[in-house]
Amino acid sequence: MDDLRLENQQLRSERDLLRRRLSEVEESFLRAVHDSQQEMLAMNEALTAANAQLQALDQMKDAFLSMVTHELRTPLTVISGITEMLETGIYGELAPAQAEHVRQIAAQTSRLRELVNDLLDLSKMEAGLMRLRREPLDPRALAEAVLESLLTVGAQAGVILRNQVRHDLPEVFCDGQRVEQVLTNLIANAIKFTPAGGQVTLTAERLDDFVRFCVADTGQGIPAEALSRIFDKFFQVQSSTETGRKGTGLGLAIVKHLVELHGGEVSVASQPGHGSQFFFTLPVTHPR
Repeated sequence: MDDLRLENQQLRSERDLLRRRLSEVEESFLRAVHDSQQEMLAMNEALTAANAQLQALDQMKDAFLSMVTHELRTPLTVISGITEMLETGIYGELAPAQAEHVRQIAAQTSRLRELVNDLLDLSKMEAGLMRLRREPLDPRALAEAVLESLLTVGAQAGVILRNQVRHDLPEVFCDGQRVEQVLTNLIANAIKFTPAGGQVTLTAERLDDFVRFCVADTGQGIPAEALSRIFDKFFQVQSSTETGRKGTGLGLAIVKHLVELHGGEVSVASQPGHGSQFFFTLPVTHPR
């Protein structure tokens, strides 16, 4: 009996010890959980504050860009007008060196005006202020109008432009001026990155209740690491075969915004050395 009593006492002692240790482990665990929760709350508050600050800075940046671009339009118009008068010789014949300087002024003024117009368009779209004037339009007619306007650009670069948009496609419900802007940006960009002797081809096909356009080139293609950023503002791919003047870095961002404003989608497929394909969709006028 004494042995049994002693054994029971030992078991109770071990049980009590285990309970104390379990209680200590539980307390330690709860403290660790509480500390972790407090750290997570603090990190979340810091991230929220940082995000709010970034949003405020982004809004300030957009407001500043909008203000600057509006303020630049008037002086640009004045500079452009005076430059045109100088080029016509209205103030007298220019010496060769003077004529070259005036030509450079005109070229840079044109580039700056392009940047200002792009910034204004982008700021309107991001602020939700751009309104579309939609109407039923023939995809083939849209393609012909844009390709015809870029024939000289293509010829100067030695790039062949091909229109393979079918005649039997349904009409698309869109703002013609804005869709021409999309096509112009994509085709001009394709020309810029296609070496002489290459081709830029425009095609289109029906996909359910949309018409999908494709601008394909035989240029050097886009590096894989650049594909995810290709539609970002001010992002530009460096190219040794790029022809013509450097762009604003806003063209593809504008393309994306305009297409999505129409309810469509834009995408790109490219492989270095095998050219690029830019796709975008527009809704048909009468869905199935």
